[in-house]
Amino acid sequence: DYFVVNVSSPNTPNLRALQDKEPLQNLLNHLQVKNEKKQKPKPILLKIAPDLSEEQLMDIIDIVISSKIAGVIATNTTISREGLSSIHKDEAGGLSGKPLTKSSTEVIRFLSTKSNKAFPIIGVGGIMTPQDALEKLDAGASLVQLYTGFVYEGPSLIKAINQAILDRNLK
Repeated sequence: DYFVVNVSSPNTPNLRALQDKEPLQNLLNHLQVKNEKKQKPKPILLKIAPDLSEEQLMDIIDIVISSKIAGVIATNTTISREGLSSIHKDEAGGLSGKPLTKSSTEVIRFLSTKSNKAFPIIGVGGIMTPQDALEKLDAGASLVQLYTGFVYEGPSLIKAINQAILDRNLK
């Protein structure tokens, strides 16, 4: 249904360098030109890391608007280990789940606010409960996407999130 340009995986050496303004702008412009030549172009979404600075996030906003891609998926896994006490906290790679909840929501809120909701945001990262999903939506996400929460909670989490959204809308 859509293409995701994922330049945010910490597990692929040097991939995150593609989040820098010039290489990312060039990549997305090239993909957008190719996509528009298709008989049935598909939306292109950019998946970003939660570890970007405010300056980098402002660049992302500019790039998404100027390249006219469909939106952003915020966020992938984090390389931060802040606040962890696990014996595994020094392991390399991306961290997902609950430790990502707050930073992902902050990125969503920043992008939504600073862009004046100029593009859709799919909120992902640390959605372990219905409340986590509602917080992503309240921060400016148009949709939410589950990974770790789905693994640990199963399909009942989807039902619970949908019910929380319905309950809220009925109030």
